[in-house]
Amino acid sequence: MKRVNTLLRVSSQQQLHGDDIPVQRSECMDYISAHADWKFQKEYLEKAVSGFKTSIKDREILKEILEDAENKAFDVLVVYMSDRIGRKEDESPVFVSTLNKQGIEVWTVKEGQLKTDEHIDKLLNYIRFWQAEGESRKTGARVKDAQETFARAGKFIGGCAPLGYRLVPSGELSNHGRALKKLAVDPEKAPIIRKIYDYAVNYNYGALKIAKVLNEEKASAPNTTWKACTVAEILKNPVYMGHIAYNRRQHSGCGGNYGRMPMETWILSEKQDPELVIVPKEIWYKAQEMRENRKKALKKREDEGNGKYPGKYPVSSAGRLALMGLAYCGCCGCRLTNGSKYDYWTTKDGEKHKKFVGRYRCTNMANGSLECQGKAYYRAEEIEPVVYSVVTSYLNSLEESDTYDDIVKLREEQRARLERERDALVREMESAERDIATLRENIPAALRGESVFQAAQLSGLVRQKEERLSALRRQAADKDREYQETQLKERDLKNMGNIISNWGDLFKNSSMAEQKVMLSMLIERIDVKENDIKIKFRINMQEFAWKTHGNRIDPHTTLYIPCSA
Repeated sequence: MKRVNTLLRVSSQQQLHGDDIPVQRSECMDYISAHADWKFQKEYLEKAVSGFKTSIKDREILKEILEDAENKAFDVLVVYMSDRIGRKEDESPVFVSTLNKQGIEVWTVKEGQLKTDEHIDKLLNYIRFWQAEGESRKTGARVKDAQETFARAGKFIGGCAPLGYRLVPSGELSNHGRALKKLAVDPEKAPIIRKIYDYAVNYNYGALKIAKVLNEEKASAPNTTWKACTVAEILKNPVYMGHIAYNRRQHSGCGGNYGRMPMETWILSEKQDPELVIVPKEIWYKAQEMRENRKKALKKREDEGNGKYPGKYPVSSAGRLALMGLAYCGCCGCRLTNGSKYDYWTTKDGEKHKKFVGRYRCTNMANGSLECQGKAYYRAEEIEPVVYSVVTSYLNSLEESDTYDDIVKLREEQRARLERERDALVREMESAERDIATLRENIPAALRGESVFQAAQLSGLVRQKEERLSALRRQAADKDREYQETQLKERDLKNMGNIISNWGDLFKNSSMAEQKVMLSMLIERIDVKENDIKIKFRINMQEFAWKTHGNRIDPHTTLYIPCSA
């Protein structure tokens, strides 16, 4: 009697709860019973493992089968269909051949025995698995297109609800009769999302700092405690501004894992869903800008090793010196560091006191370097009030010019250009898809020797076309993002006058961390000397034209203020 083992496999969790496994098991057992010299011995079961996405070397059950084959533990392997072994044209035929070399027969209920004795047998096996891989690719493409369509339409495409939301019935049914669900804001969890974005935008806290603060506040966490990775995921998810996103992750090809895709390749829903908004769109984009700027500033510091890169926003908003990261020595150009100290004294009644003395320190002068002839320390109480006063006076003197209509017209022209470029990319993508389909249709003829091309040549061309198609999709996603950014900038333009007119109250009522962020948005650097302060503003006058005292001001105005002012 031949010892027979069976292999059963389903690709998804949903199939585990259906009839797939029972049907495969029943068919295989009936097939074994039809062979008088066969005796069932063992069942191998793979639950929710893709035969297309997962390599054989990463499938534990297949490795177990090979090990049992080497130990001569069975004689026949039975599967329902060949695609239960796998759907990879380059790996699955090799797996069958390896078993045959070990003396193991491979049988399928629907296709009979898979042999590798003759050259024609190997060709037929290759065609079987090549066809199975092609079907998986087509299915994957259909699913991907459907999910992309759903995402663009703002529909939930499946998975767990992000923190701050819950799943509720949508009232619709899938093609398989399953009740579909949609996202709804969770009123109990949404406030914590708003708090996270508040810390990120108004306090310039990073993900690690936010997680630490939330844990200190004992805020309700999705797991046991808040982690930086959890906060970072929340800060990057566009669903919180009311946009469903697709293509944020992609299969990495390694052990069934998924890797994060660059933000420029994401596909966002075309319309904002007001019912999903937890944070305003401008706040979400501001959080992305500040996180990206922090990354660039840190990388610049690592590359240069001197810590002098003045990012658009301060790398850190911690500390008690508001101008840290913006202030430089006016003599040697060295960035001023924290030179603060505490003064201690004891009163007559024996009570001990201490007072914080904020100071900015020139490292070169404090270390006795001959490069600097300025002061070693500058007291915060002498510098900061002057800067606050000048910034407030400067902004109060700015008046919006009459160029708004021209700016809006230019913005519309830019949008039209982006739309034309996006349409051209779409046409090129459609052409590439047609080329790929044509090449795939000709591979069978090449395998039969009926084509002037070899199968390897056609497969190589398919890969080249697929790589080009992926590049085109990334470019199209970039154009979509640029278009969305033009909409954001126009809204910012409309609100700029209000922001400037409310500057004084905003700054006065803000925390130290918020003040640092506001100053870094306006000021590029401050050069401090003993007798004067030089402030270089970073307001971009190329997009915002302003008048002061009837004259145009320079895009990057520099003001010199005597310290006695």
